[in-house]
Amino acid sequence: MRIAHLDTGRTWRGGQAQVLLLMRGLRARGHDGVLLAPAGPLLEKARAEGLEAVRWRPLTEWDPVAAWVAARVFARVRPDVVHCHSAHAQVPGVVAARHAGVAATVVSRRVDFAVATHPLSRLKYRLPVDRYFCISRGVMEVMAAAGIPRRRLALVPSGIELPARDGGAPGTDPADLRALIGAPPNTPVVGTVAALAPHKNHADLLEAAARVARARPGVRFAWIGEGECRPDLERRRRALGLEGVVHLLGFRADARSLMRQFTVFALASWLEGLCTSLLDAQARGVPVVATAVGGIPEVVQDGVSGRLVAERDPEALAGALIEALDHPERCRAWAEQGLRAVEAFGAHRMVERSLEEYAVALRWGA
Repeated sequence: MRIAHLDTGRTWRGGQAQVLLLMRGLRARGHDGVLLAPAGPLLEKARAEGLEAVRWRPLTEWDPVAAWVAARVFARVRPDVVHCHSAHAQVPGVVAARHAGVAATVVSRRVDFAVATHPLSRLKYRLPVDRYFCISRGVMEVMAAAGIPRRRLALVPSGIELPARDGGAPGTDPADLRALIGAPPNTPVVGTVAALAPHKNHADLLEAAARVARARPGVRFAWIGEGECRPDLERRRRALGLEGVVHLLGFRADARSLMRQFTVFALASWLEGLCTSLLDAQARGVPVVATAVGGIPEVVQDGVSGRLVAERDPEALAGALIEALDHPERCRAWAEQGLRAVEAFGAHRMVERSLEEYAVALRWGA
């Protein structure tokens, strides 16, 4: 089977990691692929791994030139399936696939944002898509509520590289997280790995950190990730007097090895499709405190494999973090259950589910 993958992300975030994991896994199973993506980390990494990759940059969601370019690529490589991995890839990808006579088209939906209802959005979701890959049941319900027929919705959860396959660069030692933030060796660290984007809601995490710092002065917070909210978060951190408590580490290529050193992993999102960084934390035996939104309750069972709190409630979030910090035995039990739960989210399973649903799409498109 040959699959054309389309993505429009220009930075390295969870969606781009999923595209690369999928292409890598498909190649290992003997399935060819070509990537169409803008200049950026995904394109560079794909080429570095010897995957065929074409620079492709839609200027808008309805860019006719991007559709024409994609159709020309499809005419050359003759894919069996076109897989659109981002919202902005959907329209040019589907139009190009139909123009080039591709048998099947699938679209990944990774966010639990409500589907827009303006006329262009309604037109977009009337385009012929054989399968929508939803990364969680929460995302699936959002799509169904928007009127997408359930028979076209498929549950294909995101996958992660489980630690046995993950490994760092040969011959390198992982950085010491506490040394990195200037904290003593045994300091409790509440960490998060997430883009500094509005829906990740670091603002509430800051408010929770202020409460935790007053109750447990020795605790530190380490945030890994970059994004457009950074200036506002830095201003609020300064206003709260948390500059020596909350450490913004930016993008880190060694995020997973640093994550292993967290005392607790925290997530304050008010929208979340699934969150692979939360899965990464569980896979490394780190207890999780998170908001009960989107697909997170499908991964974290409250009081069993972590603690869930209501969204947009910094006081509840702070209380859950203090509970976790004060009860290490409880945290160990959560972590053990999390390790068991995350086995279902290995990258190999994501690849297998994708192949199963490609086959369904091909039957429908025939």
